Amino acid sequence: MHSFAKHAILMFVALRVGDIVNLAAGLWFVPRYISPNDIGALMPVASFATFLSLPAFALAMAVMKESSALHADGDERKIRSLLKGVFIAAGAMLSLILAGAIFAMPRFMRCMRVESPSAAFLAIAAALLGTFAPVYTDALQSLKRFKTLSAIEIAGSFARFFTLLAVMPIRALAGYFAGQAALPFARIVASVAALAKFLKGETAPYWQKKTLRHLAASSLAILAYLAAPMLASMLEQSILRTKLPDTDSAAYYMITRFPDFLNYFTYPLLLVMFPYTAASARRNESTRPYVLKCMAACLVTALAMSVLYACCGEELLALLPNGERYSGSARLMPLLTLSTALTSCQVFHTNAEVSAGRFSFLKWFIPYHLAYALILCILPVTGAQISLDSLATLFTLASTGRFLLAFIDSNRPHRVEGGMLPV
Repeated sequence: MHSFAKHAILMFVALRVGDIVNLAAGLWFVPRYISPNDIGALMPVASFATFLSLPAFALAMAVMKESSALHADGDERKIRSLLKGVFIAAGAMLSLILAGAIFAMPRFMRCMRVESPSAAFLAIAAALLGTFAPVYTDALQSLKRFKTLSAIEIAGSFARFFTLLAVMPIRALAGYFAGQAALPFARIVASVAALAKFLKGETAPYWQKKTLRHLAASSLAILAYLAAPMLASMLEQSILRTKLPDTDSAAYYMITRFPDFLNYFTYPLLLVMFPYTAASARRNESTRPYVLKCMAACLVTALAMSVLYACCGEELLALLPNGERYSGSARLMPLLTLSTALTSCQVFHTNAEVSAGRFSFLKWFIPYHLAYALILCILPVTGAQISLDSLATLFTLASTGRFLLAFIDSNRPHRVEGGMLPV
């Protein structure tokens, strides 16, 4: 556990540098340069572009799971063979996803009332690069090269900041997505450079029919795991944009910047946890201690943040450019912080399951999110009054359901060699 804590702290510090850029983008660049009529479109456009790119992200996550297991076995020669093949596959997948994005993205942009071809192109680029970057950074993660990964995160954050600084004053919406694309582009370039020496080493055969079927099955299962909640999230963002006034959808963007601070704390835990839980599962050890500790840290932090926002939410919003126009929605910040925390706890559990190669949780995970997505599709045509308050409450109820199902599943025993082992 000592090395886990050390690596978590290292990544936490490195990612906090990136968070300064995220703060600048979300709390200063966006409200300063982007029209309130367009702010509400940022989240649904980014969600849709990411949804189109999910196959690449699923492949990256499956490769990380496989390379983490190989690293636990000390078989670096097979890791080299695995990564070389995956880099080729990622390039082929890029062409297919890009073709689909060119067809679908302009239509979605019109539905979101965004008339900027350059913003559409850069949103696609940001999503594609963002989903392909893990193919490279996850390789470093599975090898537990967290010092290198930390340096890459810091360098990428500076690349994003200077892109935002240079482009947003000229083309606000396009500049925002250009900044989003700069970070994963820097990650890819730096990761390839960091892996170059490692990949030159001796290889061992990996790509056989059995391993190919195994990797394909893992990628499909992970795709289902990622696509179901992403579909629900995309529908959430679309309803916010199309069924609320522009000022309310912009208010949602602004007030959720504060609950999103919780992700700055939980993401490093999630990043470091994956290879450790994968290694524990490989040794037939319980992954549950890692999950429970991360859950507890997340909930305690969220509680403290909720108290702060309940007391000072309006004052914090007023510090932002044009923030005072959204102060009436500050009352929702504690509720949305709770929603973010409960969803994060679910992600800790399900990502640990994926790292262990256990996908039985999909039996409840996919039906739950599809049912929720169906509710979101039906809601606008029921005649029910849709408001920012009602949607925030619905989102929190959905997060509570995810948390409860994940917590129940985390106490379910799993069969392994030699008997029963808890998660």
